[in-house]
Amino acid sequence: MTFLSRRNLLLASIAAAALAQPALAQDKTIGIAVPNLASSFWISAVYGMESEAKTGGAKVLKLNAGGDANASQQIAQVQDLIQRKVAAIVIGATNGDAVKPIVERAIEAGIPVVGISSPPNTPKLASLVSADHADMGKLQAECLAKAVGGKGTIAMMAGPAGQAWSDLRAKGFREALAKAAPDVKIVAESRLADNRNAALGTAEDWTQRFPDLAGIYAATDDMAAGVVSAFKSASKPVKVSASNFSPTAQQMLKDGDIACTSIQQVVAQGKAAMAQALKAAAKQPVEARVVLPALLVTRENVATVDLSSVVAPADYRP
Repeated sequence: MTFLSRRNLLLASIAAAALAQPALAQDKTIGIAVPNLASSFWISAVYGMESEAKTGGAKVLKLNAGGDANASQQIAQVQDLIQRKVAAIVIGATNGDAVKPIVERAIEAGIPVVGISSPPNTPKLASLVSADHADMGKLQAECLAKAVGGKGTIAMMAGPAGQAWSDLRAKGFREALAKAAPDVKIVAESRLADNRNAALGTAEDWTQRFPDLAGIYAATDDMAAGVVSAFKSASKPVKVSASNFSPTAQQMLKDGDIACTSIQQVVAQGKAAMAQALKAAAKQPVEARVVLPALLVTRENVATVDLSSVVAPADYRP
């Protein structure tokens, strides 16, 4: 199936879901709890949520934990949403295990919870919306294997541990790389926070410890930006694959700084998650699992990709 036909099918399903939405009373509020609104991913996801909430006639209350490591902050924020008696909660977890108890407390209080991308580790969610993260890792492995010529050493900037999306992408990458390029060896793996500065510091260390690296897997575009900066400063050429297709990645791709980026349709995820939350709040049937397909973007096809379901408009501020 072509990119356009897959995208049109996805948008049609989202549109149908939107038409089926019951308009909530204006005093109904959907709580949104995300790890970090400085992240390009969560900016685009929240844009999708807000757009869908407006269509469904609901208000939103956005809470930002301020970073992947701030599980205690997010726990307190979900507690606040419980006390406010919101109609439903959409949450991307800072740490799936850490937030599980407070999320289950919300559910016990009669508040349906929808997980998006990095869900709380509980089977009690009303719905879970995500990209096919394992497939995103697989696409990166195939791309990077080709970029390095099927041989040499690589390292993995695998993202934060304890988040389902980073774990699944890393697993998909390793498994696909072993099949696509058995002569490529992984010599280092970092499980740091998803931000450019953390990636920069680790990548600077790698330029010294592993001077012959042929390639680097970056779990997100923000991390890839740190990698590219470090290796450029060290004047060491390296092939880099990334994920998420933020504006930064679009520029890096056009400049030839990264080989490819596997993308999830982040805005569409936000819309789908809010659509399920609105249904759950209105006590209508929901889909237990919504998985959106992964896509690979390269320098050759970047000009033809429609970004409306992928990233928020440049002027959007959450």
